[in-house]
Amino acid sequence: MKKMLAILLAALLVLSLGACGNDGTAEGDPKTSDAYPEKAITVIVPFSAGGEHDLTARVVAGRLNEMFGWNVVIQNTSGDVAATIEYMNGDNGDGYTLFMHSPEVMSSNYASGLLPEAYYKDMIYLGNFVYDPLTICVAADSPYQTLQELLEAAKANPGTLNWASVGSGGLNQMNAENLWNIADVEFNYVPYDDASKGRAAVLGGHADVFHSFAGGAKSTVDSGQLRVLAVGSEERLDYWPDVPTLKELGYDVVTGLTRCWDTHPDTDPAIVEVLTAKFKECLDDPQTQQQLLDMGQAPTWMTDEEMHEYGEYYYGVYSDILARLNAEE
Repeated sequence: MKKMLAILLAALLVLSLGACGNDGTAEGDPKTSDAYPEKAITVIVPFSAGGEHDLTARVVAGRLNEMFGWNVVIQNTSGDVAATIEYMNGDNGDGYTLFMHSPEVMSSNYASGLLPEAYYKDMIYLGNFVYDPLTICVAADSPYQTLQELLEAAKANPGTLNWASVGSGGLNQMNAENLWNIADVEFNYVPYDDASKGRAAVLGGHADVFHSFAGGAKSTVDSGQLRVLAVGSEERLDYWPDVPTLKELGYDVVTGLTRCWDTHPDTDPAIVEVLTAKFKECLDDPQTQQQLLDMGQAPTWMTDEEMHEYGEYYYGVYSDILARLNAEE
């Protein structure tokens, strides 16, 4: 009798486990992928409203609402380094608090010592949306008509021309100093906490150069307020066919920025799978792609694995740039 009871209990246990998910969660529990999302999803964008990251995030959030009825709330903060540390050390693994960042930015911040840990290795990347090439712009009324004229002026007046960009000590400053080093010139690097402020500084005559990515410059260039002197893409951009690349001009610099939504490493893999699938479907939609292209953002999908490889590659790139710059000081 006792043996029969034990067999019966064992059978009931197997049946109960079969009704659960991989983590033991019963079917119908809000944590399962079938129920997700049951509430609004917050995406932390660690830059102020109006910058390239913010504008991309809002396009994607709007399309997710239109396509799937998802309520996605964009939450802007300032200070991407502090925001990254806070997010990765917080309780953000429920799948309802996402983070917008780029592995090459996190890896460059780690290489430069701004980040205390290699968070780019731990983050789960839900898929990359766009690739945004570097641009070097001046105000439309600037005396510099070409990049060569700008660099000649900088060489004649070392450290006096103001170079406006986002962030201090990280990817953007390393990109700038790498170009200066190659061209043998010196500018005064002026960091802002988002692209819109750097753009305003150049338009207001407080800075000479607006160093940003295409997404942060395109509308102002198209309106005639800014002039693009060069882009950091491999080839000329379709929407700026007359603008030369840095490589064309003799500077071996190809750089841009990915823009992706990430999630905490503690997030349920089932939720990660849902998010990744929906984001890919959203990006593949022609309307989404056109909206991104209109902003100067090139739709470019990359998987979690590819993004991790990308971050590791750029950790090496920026470590090498830092070593070279430090050796020449």
